[in-house]
Amino acid sequence: MAVPKEKAFERLLEARKAGRFAHAYLLCGPAGSGCEWLASELAATILGTTLQNLTSHPDFHQVAPESKSRRIVTDQIRELEQALHMKPLTGTNKVAVIHDADRLQPQAANAFLKTLEEPPEGSYILLTSTLRDAVLTTILSRCIAVPLQASTHSIQDKHTTALNKAFEQALLQKGGSDTGAALRFTRFFQSQMSEIREEATGGLETQLKEQLKQYRDSIDKSWKDTREDQIKAQGESIVLRERERLLASLGEILAGALRQKIRPQPESLPNIQLIAEANEAKTLLKRLDALGQMRRTLSAGVQEALALESGFLQMIAHR
Repeated sequence: MAVPKEKAFERLLEARKAGRFAHAYLLCGPAGSGCEWLASELAATILGTTLQNLTSHPDFHQVAPESKSRRIVTDQIRELEQALHMKPLTGTNKVAVIHDADRLQPQAANAFLKTLEEPPEGSYILLTSTLRDAVLTTILSRCIAVPLQASTHSIQDKHTTALNKAFEQALLQKGGSDTGAALRFTRFFQSQMSEIREEATGGLETQLKEQLKQYRDSIDKSWKDTREDQIKAQGESIVLRERERLLASLGEILAGALRQKIRPQPESLPNIQLIAEANEAKTLLKRLDALGQMRRTLSAGVQEALALESGFLQMIAHR
């Protein structure tokens, strides 16, 4: 049964104290449920370090989609395996985090199965995914799944708030939503994603500068180049997770309007009530289907601009 991320963390800590902590976990849940938060908290606890110092810890390793197709490829897994089979540089434990495990190429997954099933002593592997059903069965069968509960409300950061407002305005446009409304919203969504990309990259680049300053006497050029590549991959992984979270938030608006249409609730937000009044139930269902199809298309690595424009035309201009 899915639980909040904090509850999951407590239970896993209890299992560790009781000697029942497994060597591999799949932390899975919808966007915003806290998979990455839980992976970081667990990794820091296992390694006895802080969240601030986690990424620079010599026994912490991670991979994320970084090829042109946004997949985790075999070479990345081979490097991870090599790191895990080396002795810990500090303490007795090592932790590997595989972000977006649903993006593992089948060949990469197959190359990792033996290590995942029988990792070296003291090694712990944490996989994360917002799309559990897309994780390969061979991977699922070798991990203990930790399903996380969706947040009871959308994370109301500035991007979520702005996009939700713009989406509601597009659906409630005077005279009905049309192609123009869909294209305007597409451009606005893309502008928000550009800001998110800049924020993610800027934060990671600052982190790299601090590491270079702290370890300037012991860092060689190859480490710097590798770390820069990792930061690029991390940044893109953050952007993809944020994109999925924002799309999920739009889905909550449509789902809320559909619930309001089927069983009206006086306490529903005014715009949700208006969207419900302006749409037939079958139209709301078609809009939700279009959103689901767009998310699947994006997950398959289709060119983002094309997928967003096509998807929002179906979601917003469709009546």
